[in-house]
Order: sequence, then C-alpha cells, then structure tokens
Amino acid sequence: MTITWADLTYPVRLISQFMSKPIVEQLQCTHRILRYASGTTYHGLLYRAGIAEQLVYYTEVDWARNVDDHQSTFGYAFSLGSATITWCIKKQSTVALSNTEANYTRATIITCEAIWLKRLLQDPHVEVDDLMPIYCHNLNTQIAKNLVFHAHTKYIKVYYHFVCERVLSSEVELRYVQNNWHVADIFTKELELNKLRQFSEMLGLQNLNAWANERLRRSTHQKNPVVRFG
Repeated sequence: MTITWADLTYPVRLISQFMSKPIVEQLQCTHRILRYASGTTYHGLLYRAGIAEQLVYYTEVDWARNVDDHQSTFGYAFSLGSATITWCIKKQSTVALSNTEANYTRATIITCEAIWLKRLLQDPHVEVDDLMPIYCHNLNTQIAKNLVFHAHTKYIKVYYHFVCERVLSSEVELRYVQNNWHVADIFTKELELNKLRQFSEMLGLQNLNAWANERLRRSTHQKNPVVRFG
C-alpha cells in the first residue's frame, strides 16, 4: 500500500508496528486508514505533459521521536515535473546526539540518493538541471555550507561531510522551506485534514476520475460548440 499511496506512508508504517498484539485504539486507527483508502480509490499521481522536468527534493527528520530506542525518523520525496516519482520513510540506524546530527545525516543520505537518481535519468536522456535543490525545514543543515561551526559538528562522523563537498561543487543546494509548504511533513508527522490535502496535492496526487471527466467535457465542448441565435 505504501508503494502506491504516498499520503498513507506515515500512518501505515506507524500502525504496522503493532500488528502482533493490537489494542482497541490501534484497531480503530486501522479502520480509519481503510476508510480513507476507500474514499480515495480514484486518487493517483498525475504526470502532466509540458511541465519542466526539474528534480526537486523535500526532506524532513523527526529527531528522537521513538520513545523506545530514541532513534530518529526521516522521510523524503523526489518530484520530477508535476508529480512525485519516489518517496521513502525510514528510521535512522543510529541514535543522533542532537537535532543537528540527525539533520546532517539525513542531508547526506538524500544527497547520495539525489546524485544516483540524476545519473539514472541521464541514461534515457532525460534533461535535468545541474543544480539540484533540496528543500529542508531545519536550518541546521546549512552547516554544510560553512564548516566553521566546529562545536556543532566535531562529534559527527567524517563521512557525513560528503554533503559539504557536493554543495561546494554546486551539485546540490540546501534550501530552507517554511512549515506551511514543507511537503515532507506528510511522512513524519500527524497532520490535520486540510494540511494533508494540501501536501497530497503538492505531491501530485489528484482525483484522476474527476480529471478524466473534465478533460472529456472540454473535448466534447470543443467538438460541438454551442451556437446561439440572437
């Protein structure tokens, strides 16, 4: 389900942790997820023609959210043109000592993924911009542009500074995005309904049935124009 339903990735991952011995509240959450899935059967990713093919990345990390092992959870989405082409949510394998380390680790993983995806798209000759923007909410990732903040980074493993090299070589650019437009929150947080709908549309999720009916109506109207007699 999470492979084709980007808007259900977070709740399905969260509730799947209690499959062995679920309690009543968890079963109620499962029923709500199924009702939501039933009501959005005709929703899907809509890739429109004529949209500039620019790779855009959104990423977010929820530091030490897990109360059992205090590991951080991060999610990301890569979009090309009008809709998302890949997304993921996973738990970091190690415990981050600070929010700075969690964000910096996340930025390194996303940078590696972005470079790989760009090279993959070059094989079928898909033209993408050389500079790939990575939108992130936490400004701590801006340390990648300036490593003079030694007090913040001295305990971070050296190979995580890979992202700094890629920023300096103009392969990627870390950009700040405000909370209201940070679509990656859909992979790490519980959202109110209006915010869920907004971020789902930003991912490219549309009601495909309504879109097809609208296209059919416009096509029929163009072929049979209305003639008015005055």
